[in-house]
Amino acid sequence: MQTQNTRLNDVDVLISGYGPTGATLANLMGKRGYRVLVIDQESAIYDKPRAITADQEVLRVLQEFGVADEVAAASTPHPGTDYVGLQGQVIKRFYPAPPPNALGWEPSWMFVQPDLEAVLRKAVDRQPHVRSLLAHRLIGFEQDPHTVTAQIQRLSDGAPLTVRARYAIAADGASSIVRKQLAAPVEDLAFDEWWLVVDAWISGPIQLPERCVQYCRPSRPGTYIVGPGTLRRWEIKLLPHEDPAHFRDSHEAVWRILGEFTDTRSLTHCRTAVYRFHALVVHDWRHGRVFLAGDAAHQMPPFLGQGLCAGIRDASNLAWKLDAVMRGLSGDHLLDSYTVERKKHVRTVVGHAKSFGLIIGELDVNKARERDRILEQDLRLGRAETIRQRFIPGLESGLLAHKSNGELQTGAGELFIQPWVRQGQGDWQRLDDLTGPRFVVLASSLDTLSALDPESLGIIQAIDGRCVLVQAGTASGHESRDAHATPIFEERDGLLTHWLAAYHAVAVIARPDKYVYGIAQNAHHLRQLLLELRAALIEPAVQGDRDEHG
Repeated sequence: MQTQNTRLNDVDVLISGYGPTGATLANLMGKRGYRVLVIDQESAIYDKPRAITADQEVLRVLQEFGVADEVAAASTPHPGTDYVGLQGQVIKRFYPAPPPNALGWEPSWMFVQPDLEAVLRKAVDRQPHVRSLLAHRLIGFEQDPHTVTAQIQRLSDGAPLTVRARYAIAADGASSIVRKQLAAPVEDLAFDEWWLVVDAWISGPIQLPERCVQYCRPSRPGTYIVGPGTLRRWEIKLLPHEDPAHFRDSHEAVWRILGEFTDTRSLTHCRTAVYRFHALVVHDWRHGRVFLAGDAAHQMPPFLGQGLCAGIRDASNLAWKLDAVMRGLSGDHLLDSYTVERKKHVRTVVGHAKSFGLIIGELDVNKARERDRILEQDLRLGRAETIRQRFIPGLESGLLAHKSNGELQTGAGELFIQPWVRQGQGDWQRLDDLTGPRFVVLASSLDTLSALDPESLGIIQAIDGRCVLVQAGTASGHESRDAHATPIFEERDGLLTHWLAAYHAVAVIARPDKYVYGIAQNAHHLRQLLLELRAALIEPAVQGDRDEHG
């Protein structure tokens, strides 16, 4: 029998969905001190691997709440991918970026998703203002200009709960209940294929490639992935005449099709899944006080290994903007830039993933032969892009410095580097650990920061920003009175010095999510960038409703 409806304590942020995207959001908001409730209809972490590849930006986000080193220790570097054509020849290479690791982490890495999720949830448990409810599902919500009121059901007995939040985020996956209630239009990027995914553990002597392999053969396209430890994965395209349900029901059929790629006698089965790979992007990711994130906002084929990465980027982008609005550092309009920035970025990544999927999955022999000829030639002549990270774009629009003609200023939207630095004779640390998730003005010359006038310094203070001086081999361990108590860091490898020199710049303004707002060629330009940033962040907020900021 159903119990009486219970109202939970009000929260700042309600998150529906406790996968990697939802857990990351809960950590990012909890770390900032907000009251967060995260719910999930499952009673425990799904114990089988799903996502298996991630990149350096993910680790950088996890670094913000202190779990990146633990996650990195349990992962293995991505070994690179060879695309193999009709004759078994390499037609394309797709490798991680070589050192130095400009973001401070391994460019691409392999992991076991249940282990990753366990680390994320343990971090949530350490957040004093974050609560999680498992075996609960969101069944509906309403919103007004100030709050979202959600109806939640406890699955063990059907008991209804109600929670009121300032904002709600749907990270509830491809079948998102929230997206369905919003009836949010979806753009179909015209990719729709059935694939079989088989995970297995190596349990005996077996010969397998050292790198990941894309088998671009019309008779049976497939993918081989080198996971961490003894975990291996095969993604196998189902042919037009094959029934996906047959492979869901028959282990024998799965093992037989896997036998087309490897000797199965030394493998122990871990998981089989049949997926319908899509390329979809929701049109609007913000609906008042409700936001979509992760697979609720976009779905992509796995051929670039960016599905989980995209969700983590969503979480990072949205977290700092919610924080800025709730603290009164910006107007509500800033939240509109979430869709503007993330949708275009994701659409580009989905497009790349789709194009790689079309290369791999070609079923026409004559077209595949011509594909091989073109790709082999491009590879031989050095025309082919082989670095994996170069297919991941920066931001192309949103809260970024623009020229008078509306184009982005040079360097704006690029993901900022993360050098190793120290103060005085202290230990070497990654820069983000010393600056935190805030706007940061970084310069390599004390004169640049000393030239900031009171108005510029007031802007930095008003947005809770920070000035930092980073120099190669000259850190004194003291703060400079001339530069308004600016901390001075010594950088270990000259990364920032060379980065600024490449742009003929003296300073950079980095956003809380580590994307470059703008790059200054001189002190006057830096002051102008700060004025433009204030106009974008603060001045519209004066005319807006500040009641919600508390």
